[in-house]
Amino acid sequence: MLWEGDQIGREDMSFYSVVDAASTWTAIPFASIGFGITIYQTYKAKNAAESAQLAAENVRESISKASLLVLLPQLHRAEEQLERSVRDRSLDLTISWLSTWRWQAGQVRGLLDDADPSQREMIISLQASISAAASAKSKLIEVDSPDIVAITKTARQSVGKVISALGAMTSALGMQAGGVGNGS
Repeated sequence: MLWEGDQIGREDMSFYSVVDAASTWTAIPFASIGFGITIYQTYKAKNAAESAQLAAENVRESISKASLLVLLPQLHRAEEQLERSVRDRSLDLTISWLSTWRWQAGQVRGLLDDADPSQREMIISLQASISAAASAKSKLIEVDSPDIVAITKTARQSVGKVISALGAMTSALGMQAGGVGNGS
């Protein structure tokens, strides 16, 4: 025989107690599952961010290589025009082409990677040619009747050294930009 108080307690237990007990017993597993999902999503987000960063670096590198492929022939042309202006003994054109060389060589130098040992020698040669061109330009401007050939000799030699190394660099960059040698 059930007491009347027991009957009331069991009716309350039948609905509210079951809901309370169910929420108590399921809260920990659901919280654990939610925590696990959060960790998994964080891991996937980290991997996605790393992949996006790698893709951005690859795009930057491709743009640099494409820019170099455009600039390298312009350096060759600047060297040819500098030689022509010196041969013609044209002071104004020589100064102009020395400035053009400095500008374009500086752009190429900025696109090269200091950390890459294969590009390090080119960076040093470019910097030397930029300095020599600046020095020659200053001397040409300062002197009343300059000996263009003598004053530009060091600059033209530095420029020639850079141009000599450009063929191999252009070929290597062309192959990399075309997908050979860059993991594409």
